[in-house]
Amino acid sequence: MRVAQAWLALVAVCALRVCAWPWLPQRRFKEEGFLPVGSLGLDEVHGHLAAWGYWNDDRFLDAYVVDATRQQVSVHEWMHSRFSFNATPSAVFTVPADLRIVNVVPADFTYDGRTDLLVMATPTTRGAAPLTLLLWPTNTDGTPGAPTTLPASEAPHPLALDATGQQRGDLLGHATAHGGALRVWKNVASMSFELDELVFRGDVPACRFAEPHSSAQIDMNGDCLADLFLVCEGPQAGRLNYQVWVAVPNEPLTYELAQTGSLPPGTGPLSFADMNRDGTIDVVFATCERAQCFLHIAYNEQRPLCLKERRGMLTWPNHTTQAPGPCRDALQLCEADPAFRLHMDADEPNAWHARWPLSESTGDAQLLLRDDIGTRDTPVPIRVGDWNLDGYPDLAVLTVPAHARPGQTRVSLLESVACPRHGGSASCAVGRADPRQYVRVNGTLLDSLEYVRSVSLVDLDEDGTLDLVLQSLEPASLRSSDARSVSFVQNNVFHDSFFLKTLTLNGACGARCEPPDAPTYAPWGGALGGASYKFAVLDMNGVRRAQQVSQQPQTAYEALHPPTAFFGLGRTNNYVESLFVGSTRRETPGYLVLEGVIPNSEVVIVPTGPDPALWRRELFLHPADWIPLVTLTLSALLALLGAVVFMLDLNEKREDERERQRAVHAINFDAL
Repeated sequence: MRVAQAWLALVAVCALRVCAWPWLPQRRFKEEGFLPVGSLGLDEVHGHLAAWGYWNDDRFLDAYVVDATRQQVSVHEWMHSRFSFNATPSAVFTVPADLRIVNVVPADFTYDGRTDLLVMATPTTRGAAPLTLLLWPTNTDGTPGAPTTLPASEAPHPLALDATGQQRGDLLGHATAHGGALRVWKNVASMSFELDELVFRGDVPACRFAEPHSSAQIDMNGDCLADLFLVCEGPQAGRLNYQVWVAVPNEPLTYELAQTGSLPPGTGPLSFADMNRDGTIDVVFATCERAQCFLHIAYNEQRPLCLKERRGMLTWPNHTTQAPGPCRDALQLCEADPAFRLHMDADEPNAWHARWPLSESTGDAQLLLRDDIGTRDTPVPIRVGDWNLDGYPDLAVLTVPAHARPGQTRVSLLESVACPRHGGSASCAVGRADPRQYVRVNGTLLDSLEYVRSVSLVDLDEDGTLDLVLQSLEPASLRSSDARSVSFVQNNVFHDSFFLKTLTLNGACGARCEPPDAPTYAPWGGALGGASYKFAVLDMNGVRRAQQVSQQPQTAYEALHPPTAFFGLGRTNNYVESLFVGSTRRETPGYLVLEGVIPNSEVVIVPTGPDPALWRRELFLHPADWIPLVTLTLSALLALLGAVVFMLDLNEKREDERERQRAVHAINFDAL
């Protein structure tokens, strides 16, 4: 009996603390916090990181690097077993000697499931020369093909999008062949593009892209179909306008005007995310005038989610928190709201536009908006990502300290936290249901970093956390060149929250691509830019929250968006009840609903036809390497528990037999 009790105690300890079997994989980093992990194989790269993509089909992001001369793009594959990039490039793309690379876009333009490469380059001579567009296809065997020159564009970078609804990858920009008019490079065949016009239904002047601009293909009206947010030149010098065009279902190349207006003076690059966790895409940007910069969040005003409150076993509408007017049911998240509105040009903070001084969050008054050291002149946007997985996106910015040396900056990670009931920062606008403020994360290695010229967020090694990618000026003797040293900061901060990663492909293949003249491969290269995701989850208080995330909405000016969408779920202890996946197809309905998605997993959707019910869907649990081991451990634990139960039952039967024999003995003794 004591042996059985000892085994049972051991099982209880293992169940509570998770026994560390010696043959299970150990954590790569045991220390918690933001950990410097160096260049991860990119220490010999003399250039800068320009884009992320899937060069091969191993489900790990690969790095696209432009050299310091801006004439070559090299692809460095991620090696999971070594936790680093391969220093030897898998492919190298070289432009002619009279060109300089300004942007690269990895995407599947040939519609075969492989990642091709679109390179935008300018002539070495100064002046208003056209932008050369070179497209390198990737052969079905994984080798680079011969490049094709597409019709030239003017200086503003074309935006990669799906305007036709065929998921093949088009471009939108100003074609020099049509006098600089706004045109779409329509992808009509494997390596053939035609210049065509979009049908814009609206009485506004045609948009002329600003240089630079931060236009996006992203859902703004809530129907899960990607719309157009265009940043245009304004009538006054230095003042920008914006136009929001809603995609018309069942009508390719057609958009209707939803909203237009002016951006505040001194507006920098725009970023897009659901900042207040209400199921709509908001706009994040900064404005700088004279010696003061402000951070802005223009919230997307749409029908709110019909909130319900749960207490115990009961669920009923929570009238105390429900906004007046009609609301959106959790099972109808992809219904369009024609009355949506963005409050972009507010001069003072209000319920739908948060505006607060940069110094209030970072302590510095100036923000780095352009990396113009060397011959490059690249916008530096505010990076948005949920680093702590609480469901509310955070901000990563580069500030310029007072009396800074040339090129010196400071990295600030601003965490989204709930506003206090009384007081709070200027971002805590009165009237919003869930006001947020942004507080700098102090006491990390980020405080000691200087001369960083670019900061971005990416999930390294697919481990379920957003890590930091830093690109800094090289030593003082090289600080006038275009080269940047790339380094990474591992996010190993413990969070008891969950995440979800999603990837929608373009439907070029199903589970595997099976070319007749090459081995089969997974179609990870066909990531569909502009895909949209919506879902609602119950938080720990039983309140239903909606979230929306977009997949790769921007491609111009080295946007550095990974092809997947990553978002935190917060401390939910339940499945994602309904995940709405919207593609760029123009058929109605153009979205799929997945029920009961498991947190801490990656969902892959392949829209293979007009009927969403027939779309292929795959679920990859995280971490994939542990699944067999966890299954084996669980089986061993169940076997151990079964053995304990068997021994306890055997002992119980023996004890019952002894009791029976004693009773019989007592009866016989009384009879005597």
